[in-house]
Amino acid sequence: MSESLYFEEYGKPGSPILIFLHGLLGSSRNWRSVAKALADQYHIFALDLPEHGNSPHRSSTSLPEMNDQVTEWIDHHLKEEYVLCGHSLGGKVAMAHACTQHKHMKGLVVVDIAPRDYPPEHHLPTLEAMLSLDLNSLESRKDADNKLSPRIPNWAFRQFLLTNLKADRGAWTWQSNLPALHRSMPSLSRNPLSDHDSYEGPTLFVRGGKSGYLRSEHFPLIMDFFPAANIETIPEVGHDVHVEDRAGFVQHLTQFLQSL
Repeated sequence: MSESLYFEEYGKPGSPILIFLHGLLGSSRNWRSVAKALADQYHIFALDLPEHGNSPHRSSTSLPEMNDQVTEWIDHHLKEEYVLCGHSLGGKVAMAHACTQHKHMKGLVVVDIAPRDYPPEHHLPTLEAMLSLDLNSLESRKDADNKLSPRIPNWAFRQFLLTNLKADRGAWTWQSNLPALHRSMPSLSRNPLSDHDSYEGPTLFVRGGKSGYLRSEHFPLIMDFFPAANIETIPEVGHDVHVEDRAGFVQHLTQFLQSL
């Protein structure tokens, strides 16, 4: 087995198993508040995707490689049935896993992403802004925030990105593997599924009503790949559904889990 993915664990062994996968430039910490809200009923694992957080770094990656590494982690750590929940990039990996490695899956939850191609140039300015930051000259996290602000004006988005910035023995480093992610963005932006892929198990899609990532015109596409899918909308939130309305997201997720 290759070096394993990093994970955070919540709840008690013996409870139903729930696995969370985060989005691009996120980490397992993005699921902490949701995991803590569910920990009394479920045994929860939140993984750092490859090239993110404390998980291993390679020179490049792709959706199939991420799926293989997540599948390897599951095969090594779990023998029981599980529900897999992924947001954005993590949702793409979760969809691919469901369609290729679903023998022990009890259900699938996909958060604000569709099984389609997305324009790779959408994320490139963010990655390039982060890569352009001279880490050796940084005096503080606030300094990094100020230097990123001309190219990334959204304050809340900058704070999310800066969760990747770590101080290591007096030196600043990016925890995510930015060069590999930048290099791999054409692959990571593609539809994770092929024409004949499908998963017929219980599936929940949750989208943000103010997000453009998963729109109503994508619903037929979802049903082609996931014929048992239920699609729920949380009206007043954007792409980070589980962060912007944790209670609303947990309510939809809990209803789905209790129906299995």
